[in-house]
Amino acid sequence: MKKRILYIMCMLTNFVLSSCEHKDLCYHHPHMATIKVAFDWTNAPSADPDGMCLFFYPIDEEKNNVQRFDIRGKTGGIIKVQTGKYRVICYNNDTEAMFFRGMNHFDTHEGFTREGGIFESVYGRAVTKAPQAKGAEDECVMICPDMLYGCCAFEIEITESSNTEKLMMLYPYELVCTYTYEIRNVKNLKHATQMCGSLSSMAPSLFFSTEDLGTECVTIPLETHSDGISTITGKFYTFGHHPENITEHRMLLYIWMDDGNKYYYGSSSEKFNVTEQIHTAPDKRHVQIIIDGLDLPQPIEDGSGFDPSVDDWQDVEQDINM
Repeated sequence: MKKRILYIMCMLTNFVLSSCEHKDLCYHHPHMATIKVAFDWTNAPSADPDGMCLFFYPIDEEKNNVQRFDIRGKTGGIIKVQTGKYRVICYNNDTEAMFFRGMNHFDTHEGFTREGGIFESVYGRAVTKAPQAKGAEDECVMICPDMLYGCCAFEIEITESSNTEKLMMLYPYELVCTYTYEIRNVKNLKHATQMCGSLSSMAPSLFFSTEDLGTECVTIPLETHSDGISTITGKFYTFGHHPENITEHRMLLYIWMDDGNKYYYGSSSEKFNVTEQIHTAPDKRHVQIIIDGLDLPQPIEDGSGFDPSVDDWQDVEQDINM
């Protein structure tokens, strides 16, 4: 009996050894390649993201194994990718305001922001009702995006390597727009205790594969800064203006005065209609809005402080040279 058991064990051992002789026949495990990813920042020299993410989308529609990689810093790193042909989306992964959807497919990968309130820079995330521009009363209020740097590669073939790193160079650039604004020659500005703004009829999202913008019109809240003398300024990021959108872009300015009164400017007149400045900007990615001349009311003596309710907002109509 011992000889028979030993004979069977030897047979099993020989079978196991013989079944492993042809290691090149591997149908159940993905073949991998080592890739060195590098980023060339020529198109965004001032960019300094904390990290980048990459999405590899198989060109073969039968494969749906999207692969995501996150790389620290801005220089690049080493990744291991399944062999095959891919389309690639990359962008910085250090954003806070951004949300993403449609990430399972190259064509539907979209960035957007959350719903917010016009007075967020004053009250925080508490949503307080605020007057909106005429014609934009029903627009959803969506907060501004963070700066996004990224790019796409539309046909990359990853082949199996023999312990050799292959280089993949990507060239990120700014994917969102930077807007600045300046309101000059403001009278009685020293009596303003709080202020903020909004801009109507902007795009709500960005599709990474085509850089197409979402078609819905939304109002975005703006933070404002005052020098306390005569100038109000601000800077913000936006997905921009959808070229098929014919709705006017109106900038509203909300002012809390030290006598307790609250005023907003730009609801229906041409004074804060900035449509032309946005549409004709030489660089659509970097838009500057200039408004010249604004008279704030002379405060009433012995004011009682501002009230956060919306009912007592006063719409001020005033001609402004732009």
